[in-house]
Amino acid sequence: MTIDQQAENEKVRVLAANTTQAALGALDWFGANPDKLRQDEAALRRDFRRYVVGARKLEVAATRPMCVSVFGPSQAGKSYLISALARKGTDRLMAVFEDRELDFVAELNPEGGQEATGVVTRFTMKGRPAPKGKPVALRLLSQTDVVKIIGNAYYSDFNLEDEEPPGPRELAELITKLEPRAAAGPVDILTPEDIYDLQEYFEKYFKPQAGIRALAASYWARAAELAPRLGLTDRAELFAAIWNFIPDFTRLYLRLAQGLERLGHAGEAWVGIEALVPRETSIIDVRTLGELGQDNAAAGTLTLVTKDGRQAQLARSEVTALIAELTIVMRDQPWPFFDHTDLLDFPGARSRENFPDPRGFLEQAGALRSVYLRGKVAYLFERYCAERELTAMLLCIGPSNQEVRTLPAMVKDWIDATHGASPQERERQENALFLILTKFDQEFEEKAGQAASTEGRWTIRLNASLLDFFGKAHDWPRNWTPGKPFDNTYWLRNPNFVAKHILDYGADGGEAGIRPSEAERIARAKSEFLSNEAARAHFRDPEKAWDEAFRLNDGGISYLAASLAPVCNPAIKRRQIEEQLRSLRHAMSERLGRYHVSGDLAEELEKRRAAARACGRRLVACAGDQKFGLLLRALHIRPEALIDLYYRVESNAPAEADAPAGAKSANGGRPWAGGRMRSR
Repeated sequence: MTIDQQAENEKVRVLAANTTQAALGALDWFGANPDKLRQDEAALRRDFRRYVVGARKLEVAATRPMCVSVFGPSQAGKSYLISALARKGTDRLMAVFEDRELDFVAELNPEGGQEATGVVTRFTMKGRPAPKGKPVALRLLSQTDVVKIIGNAYYSDFNLEDEEPPGPRELAELITKLEPRAAAGPVDILTPEDIYDLQEYFEKYFKPQAGIRALAASYWARAAELAPRLGLTDRAELFAAIWNFIPDFTRLYLRLAQGLERLGHAGEAWVGIEALVPRETSIIDVRTLGELGQDNAAAGTLTLVTKDGRQAQLARSEVTALIAELTIVMRDQPWPFFDHTDLLDFPGARSRENFPDPRGFLEQAGALRSVYLRGKVAYLFERYCAERELTAMLLCIGPSNQEVRTLPAMVKDWIDATHGASPQERERQENALFLILTKFDQEFEEKAGQAASTEGRWTIRLNASLLDFFGKAHDWPRNWTPGKPFDNTYWLRNPNFVAKHILDYGADGGEAGIRPSEAERIARAKSEFLSNEAARAHFRDPEKAWDEAFRLNDGGISYLAASLAPVCNPAIKRRQIEEQLRSLRHAMSERLGRYHVSGDLAEELEKRRAAARACGRRLVACAGDQKFGLLLRALHIRPEALIDLYYRVESNAPAEADAPAGAKSANGGRPWAGGRMRSR
């Protein structure tokens, strides 16, 4: 029986929409019953606004195509995997733009191994209507995405030991200064929920940072009320507190937000083919970002058109900075699962820096481009995870030492969101994580001083690529489901890379077979691999994986595609979203349950007795773990919270009514306008 996928997706969308309405209804109830909530009202409002954001993301995810992501560090062999999966056999990968076809590898992909400037590339068979003469489809970042990227760069790529974050008084004065400039209502599409989403993002990824702790007490709540009513210039000043008022970052946010404003804050836009060719000036070439933030950009401008016909001219570097995704419509369907699945190519994950003195560093040529790019590459993966876009992942790991120390946490976040945080939760989901060990042929390169046996080599590779790299901080490699290790691992070899040390080649340049002189060595290596304990644990079928990697002119891609096909099932994505909705609705129910009174005195009494028993058990366990002192500390009021409360009360007076004459600084009453550095 044929399943109507669209109808099934609509059922999940309706469930998500109902969840959104339930959360909004709870917010209305809070407003009507403040006496029942008392001191809990602020926390409840914050949590339920976040539930609204989460449910809306799941609602959108339910209507979008199923996606398989290709992810991993830079130079890990992703490019070959993408080109092999997205082309039909040995044919060229042809991209269709209106009536024009272009060879993606030869004409579009940047030369010289350049990364794709923080742009996700979607390979699909589903073309969409486009404005005439503008066949290149782009998904754009939002203004809050730009805030997250800049904040990500600030907190991840700089040593902030000498940075002194804004204090409560400064933040209170900032709010007081901006309030008179606010309109009576929202000036664009920004909502209070968007600000609480910002808060959730920064507290999830950067909560230990002093700059984020400084904002925790009241900044977010006041920004949520104020930001939607501010113009972009004032909004930039408000958001600048997140990156400690560094002027270069604030100007960059304002420039990019103004570009989005000219496009009506559209989520998608179309541009002409001149955005991609010639590829030397393409918006997917990392060098195009080089002029970011400059007023006299030599690369010129591009005209973007939105769905409602709005047009705007933006500098090429700004377009590149604002792109979340580029769509490539394939001419030829390479595998049957592309009927209902898109392939997403993520830019390679990058190691993060530790630059001192952010202000001084940003004065250097190209510095702004560099840190924005790193922040964007990291954030795009976080965004697609948060939006539940990634149903399956092909995680490419090369044979070299792993230097992207943030990668294990990024992968774990995706696993938690799609499969579950525990082995028990993961047992309820099909495994859609594929670990691809690339550059298999390099395992046979002979090096001076290397032992003839490869027995230990396989343990070393699996430790470096899986067990040590991902398994030191997380348990999923060894405990994917209860009592069972992760075993969805594959070898991949690139036949385009000439490996004359192990293979012979025909007159046409194709692979002809294993070199007779190497046959014995390779057979011995295979035997040692098949007997290796780590290989038997983490490869579902070690012999099949080996044989397919040695398949001539294939290198394991056909085996991978065949294994991927069953996972490319829209029902899997629906089950993932339904599980996430179930968790979200349970959390909402837990938060609201204490305010529900049944009217049955005995039932209410038992509820309270059960709560007291649970509390008693946990207190005993806490004392037994010698953590009672930590509990007492957690119950104390934080000094910074009292300080913030004091300044909030103080700031109710006119901003400068009691300021002594001459107290204004030369920059207009903003002593922190350029950020502050701790005195040494």
